[in-house]
Amino acid sequence: MARIATIIGTRPEIIKMAPVVKAIDRLDHKHILVHSGQHYDLMMDGIFFKELGLRDPDYKFEIKDLPPHRQVASTIERVGEIVRDVDLVIVQGDTNTTLAGAILANKLGKPVGHVEAGIRSYDKTMPEEVNRILTDQMSTMLFSPTATAKRNLQRENINKGVHVVGNSVVDALIQNIKTAEERTSPLKRFGADSRSYFLVTLHRAENADNPEKLRSVLLSLSKIAQQHGKTVLFPIHPRTRKRVEEFGLQHILDAKGLEVVNPVGYFDMLILEKNAALILTDSGGLQEEGCILHVPCVTLRENTERPETLSIGCNVLAGTDAKRIEVAARRQLKISTKWRNPYGNGTTGEKIATLVSRFLARRGSA
Repeated sequence: MARIATIIGTRPEIIKMAPVVKAIDRLDHKHILVHSGQHYDLMMDGIFFKELGLRDPDYKFEIKDLPPHRQVASTIERVGEIVRDVDLVIVQGDTNTTLAGAILANKLGKPVGHVEAGIRSYDKTMPEEVNRILTDQMSTMLFSPTATAKRNLQRENINKGVHVVGNSVVDALIQNIKTAEERTSPLKRFGADSRSYFLVTLHRAENADNPEKLRSVLLSLSKIAQQHGKTVLFPIHPRTRKRVEEFGLQHILDAKGLEVVNPVGYFDMLILEKNAALILTDSGGLQEEGCILHVPCVTLRENTERPETLSIGCNVLAGTDAKRIEVAARRQLKISTKWRNPYGNGTTGEKIATLVSRFLARRGSA
């Protein structure tokens, strides 16, 4: 029996790794689940574990209040003894937890499996981009979501151990959308009808921490709400709310057409995404989920590591300029939503578990 350690730390990782963790749990191996606590908040993270039917972590820490360099260092220090005797370390995505897990495994001489390998924005000013590149360079098994991601790796001379498996976000969505519709009614709670609102999320540091960019985005939201006769539903991230207060922008949030609500759980968010007329976001995950749910998207960034969404037209980059956002919103509201989902058929978790089992068998770890 081999020993596998999966290290996660943020809510997007919890969502995307839930199908993978469940599939690996079904293997005849010891599977250790570690939560670094990079986003840890009992209310927000706890509800994600519960809604996704994901077992509690075997080990749980809390590093959310540390600066980025200490998040990496602290995760390495705290998790080191836990993974010292494992046969494979699995990480996901592009967070500080991801990088810490890869570095730790590398220093201990353990193979690394990277879920969502090869995605690139080609913008190294983004900490996530640097984390992705470094993690891929240290990985033995690279689970790429698309052929585009595989080609990105090939351009970096990474050719061995690459597997195109689809995106586990599809697994999570397929496994949970029906349950979400049975268990929660956010439209009723917020007094909204299907396609009567635009859904907005905004949390990235480059947007929320910049007063001019944040002001521009918020003004555009008020404008498009009035232009299109829709409500802009805005589950506001704690970081963004804090910056709105610091920068004196509360009066913009109070404008007609904007409905600012507290953060919602995964089930609520799925329902809100599915029924939105348009999604405006700086989140990578919502770009993917909007694509899968056939809801057009406007990305409030200058680049994206999800170019597949741009190539099929379901998503467009608008940055933070108010005029560009308004133009992008008009464009996306006119497009056909009959695009092909490029992220797979919802079997990513099982594919990864099968590949892991074969890898461990070849190494004599099974």
